Amino acid sequence: MDYNWNLDTIYTSFDSTEYQEDVALIQSLTIKLNTECDAWQGSHNPLQILESILADFMKLYETLYTVVGFASLKFTVNTSDSEAITHYEKGEQMITELTKPDVKFTRFLGSLDNLDALIEQSELLKAHQFYLSRQKERSKYMLSDEEEILIAKLMTTGSSSWSMLQSKLTSKLIVPVKLGDEIKEMTLSEARAMSHEADLATRKAAYEAELKACEQIEDAVATALNSIKGEVLTTSEKRGFASPLEEALFKTKMEQKTLDALIGTIEEYLPKIRQYYKKKGQLLGNENGIHFYNLFAPIGKSSKHYTYEENMDFIIENFNSFSTQMGDYAKRAYTEQWIDVEPKAGKVGGAYCAGVEKTKESRILLNFKGSLGDVITTAHELGHGYHNEMLKDASILNIDVPMPLAETASTFCETIVGRAALKTVGPEEQITVLESGLQDAGQCIVDIYSRFLFESRLFEQRKNGSVSVEDMKNLMLGAQADAYGDGLDADFRHPYMWLNKGHYYSAGLNFYNFPYAFGLLFAKGLYKLYEIEGQAFLERYNKLLAFTGQESIENVCASVGIDVTTREFWRNSLDVIVEDIEAFIALCD
Repeated sequence: MDYNWNLDTIYTSFDSTEYQEDVALIQSLTIKLNTECDAWQGSHNPLQILESILADFMKLYETLYTVVGFASLKFTVNTSDSEAITHYEKGEQMITELTKPDVKFTRFLGSLDNLDALIEQSELLKAHQFYLSRQKERSKYMLSDEEEILIAKLMTTGSSSWSMLQSKLTSKLIVPVKLGDEIKEMTLSEARAMSHEADLATRKAAYEAELKACEQIEDAVATALNSIKGEVLTTSEKRGFASPLEEALFKTKMEQKTLDALIGTIEEYLPKIRQYYKKKGQLLGNENGIHFYNLFAPIGKSSKHYTYEENMDFIIENFNSFSTQMGDYAKRAYTEQWIDVEPKAGKVGGAYCAGVEKTKESRILLNFKGSLGDVITTAHELGHGYHNEMLKDASILNIDVPMPLAETASTFCETIVGRAALKTVGPEEQITVLESGLQDAGQCIVDIYSRFLFESRLFEQRKNGSVSVEDMKNLMLGAQADAYGDGLDADFRHPYMWLNKGHYYSAGLNFYNFPYAFGLLFAKGLYKLYEIEGQAFLERYNKLLAFTGQESIENVCASVGIDVTTREFWRNSLDVIVEDIEAFIALCD
């Protein structure tokens, strides 16, 4: 089987007629909007103007995001693809050319005192009520037209370029790992993937080689991170936000009290979760807390290696146990080659799922090596794809899912696979299955908390000037100390976790860490409802996913009877994790 994804249903090439026609359509609609936008303010027929603008934006965004997404997909599997880079940069330039009409439209909405009354007169506007109201609120944080346009243009040679530099440097970095008497050269993503290997010496060698190799690019990547965070601080303050975190909360449609409840409950439960790390460390001979290179070590007698085909069969079967609709989706992604499977030179690390707006499909990038963790990651990304499937009938203006809810379906799918696996194995193998789930939970709760602390402190220190490499490493080590506590050996932490995490390098995705914790715990709560309600929950779940882009986080959660602004819900969700920790420790004793 071909383990490379197939993009032909999107475009066969940059030279294809379909691609060229879509680029021409984008250019035509962009010219139209830029020509007309000066006349929107003060129009005598605002209803007609609103309907016309929405229709144009819907068609434009659907086409534009497909064009730019195609170039991004090509680039991420081959960062040396100069043609993809060129077209991606052209796509970014096309996006900046929409800054003026976007600014004018938002400002136009801000000037309408009777927006609610206008919405009531149009079915099209009613279908986009939340989107229009959000844009009107956004107008309060807007700068002048000239400033917004200038910022958008400068970002293409500023934060976007710095982000691409980080991707190139980390994807091309060669890590020489000493395995026995042989030195094997591999990419950073391949070296990091070895943290899942069963052999202790292999894991430790890869960890040590990774830290050593990172020294080669630390200055350049630190410069990129400093530049991006400096840009964010400047633009965020200029727009009137008290901090980048306040801006991130606004973008994620979340209230501060919800974040406070989430983070506060996590801090409350950290001592309990650290018990898992200490027990795993003891099993691996780490008496002073687990060593970083052992965080993903397989535990238990079952250290099964999955082929990609076995991985997909396992996932499809378990998805079907919840919903044949979900199982059919996973099967389609598999058989139609929507997934790029293996790590390779020039391919970015990690995993992601990208929706393709025009074809209503998804593409999933993996770096699959065959561990149970890789199976869980596959389920996670297919969950994102299933979420996209539930949104496919929605307007493109109604699928801007807030980041915390964007992790709901993915984590829910992880839970399906993990819980199903737990029921199919004997007591001895349950250790492996439980531990795999706890690995993920630990990452989404404890490691994510460390990333939240690191980014908060980095922004604070960046206010006073560029942060040195040594200070970045110390910030990361300090964040890990506060999050992992005595669960992680102080002599074996990871000072470079800021270097290889792409989320830090997106000027538009600041604090893309707490959404993972939210998504995990919200999904655990939803799964608990599924266990109680059975198949009756399925329709409710699908409606929830389809609703996620059309309301605030608090209101979306309230639609299924959950109050996320208090600690009670989060405690109930974290108790599910603690139950697994207690079961794991009991099985290991």
